[in-house]
Amino acid sequence: MHSPHKYLLLIDDSPWDEQLAEYFAKFGYKIIQLHHLSELSKEVEQPAALLINWSIFQADSSTVDSLYHRYHVPIIIISDESDEDTCVRMLEAGADDFLIKPLHPRELHARISAITRRVQRSNQDTEQEKEVLIFADWRLYPASRQVFNRANQELQLSAGEYDLLLAFIRQPQRVLGREFLLQITKNSDLNPFDRRIDVQISRLRQKIEPDIKKPALIKTIRNGGYLFTARVLTIKESETGERLDH
Repeated sequence: MHSPHKYLLLIDDSPWDEQLAEYFAKFGYKIIQLHHLSELSKEVEQPAALLINWSIFQADSSTVDSLYHRYHVPIIIISDESDEDTCVRMLEAGADDFLIKPLHPRELHARISAITRRVQRSNQDTEQEKEVLIFADWRLYPASRQVFNRANQELQLSAGEYDLLLAFIRQPQRVLGREFLLQITKNSDLNPFDRRIDVQISRLRQKIEPDIKKPALIKTIRNGGYLFTARVLTIKESETGERLDH
């Protein structure tokens, strides 16, 4: 979303805290509220972030996945009460974060900014600096944050899943601790035993592992963290002149 039309899109059927609107107005953001998912079709431009009350989904977490593919922005689920099962289901479906009301303006702003930075970090790469990271049956393009299989089909990853995968690929055959992975996903404020990192790794495994029942690419190291076992080959995309098809 480009200035001066920056806005946060809130989908919630309950009244919104005016303090949040006043806070984000200082940074040039408007908060636009919709009361139902059906109203999304009226929004043409991409928001800076999508905030949704989980009750709107009526327990249908598949809607989060469809929103993830439609809106390439931070998707944050908000709830009136703490519920671990709901949190896990929303994160597994593709949400980037899960927050409990009341929302604190500065914290919400920081979380949106952190998720956005992850998405934009590689966009500064020039065409000449682009590289292709090849592992197992996959090819990863850091500059465009894309991953393809041998059939040239793109793998759909959330921002957190992509950052985890890139961290593993950059440091193969090395045990990465939970605290390090929490920092990679900008969740360093969480307890190292928080389940969010396990949820994201589980989702990543489901998408890249040949056999999810016997993970071979990402190994769990007891009391240590996680180990990426694949060999990684780095090739400059500019050297190939085109994207590899196999």
